[in-house]
Amino acid sequence: MKVAALIPARKGSKEVPYKNFKEFLGKPLVYWTLDTAVESGVFDSIIVSTDGVQAPSVESNVIWDDERPEELATDEASLDDLLCYYMFKYPEIDMWCLLQPTSPLRTAGDIKNAYYMMFEKEADGEDYKYDSLVSVKSHPVLAWVANAVGIPDVDDPQPIATYPVRKRPNRQDRKDWYLENGAIYFTRKYVLDQIKCRLHGYIGLYVMPEERSIEIDSPMDWKMAEFLGGVNGLA
Repeated sequence: MKVAALIPARKGSKEVPYKNFKEFLGKPLVYWTLDTAVESGVFDSIIVSTDGVQAPSVESNVIWDDERPEELATDEASLDDLLCYYMFKYPEIDMWCLLQPTSPLRTAGDIKNAYYMMFEKEADGEDYKYDSLVSVKSHPVLAWVANAVGIPDVDDPQPIATYPVRKRPNRQDRKDWYLENGAIYFTRKYVLDQIKCRLHGYIGLYVMPEERSIEIDSPMDWKMAEFLGGVNGLA
């Protein structure tokens, strides 16, 4: 089975300009993810997808693709569409791992442990347990969506809750509630091929601690990630 990592690193970013290539604790942000992917040792190939950023000197199993299609490098572009693009470009890959540069505090150990989860077998030992996997962090929050119009199959514009309002769960009953942290996604090829989505079928949750789960989307996230990275000895 051939396994590849995809690191999407376009130039554009609204809140933090040139974010993926801005220096973070001594090196460009994207290199924290690239170096960690290489260190994990689980990938046959690692693809960095950029839109015109020149390729540096990289490891032999790293493909630096600086010709990302324009339509897949916009703010509206879907990472699922990008994964499908590379799935067709590299048909020999059986499983894909999406690693976003905005999660620089994930470790090689996180990647390896998530990878090993994807190879867990069913009780009968014949089939793999998970079709796809997403990394998460504990998040026992009672959340709301202010305008549900953008949610498929929901036409009511009124706010909706992500929990049963009439049976509000106490905090001790929310210990198994999680939030995607954007750090790791594993997807088998047949899921992408059939559904065109990175998460489908029996989905595994790889739980990461809060201190490694920060996702950089804003200047405040950047400052928090630098602080946590310093505390963790990355600086």
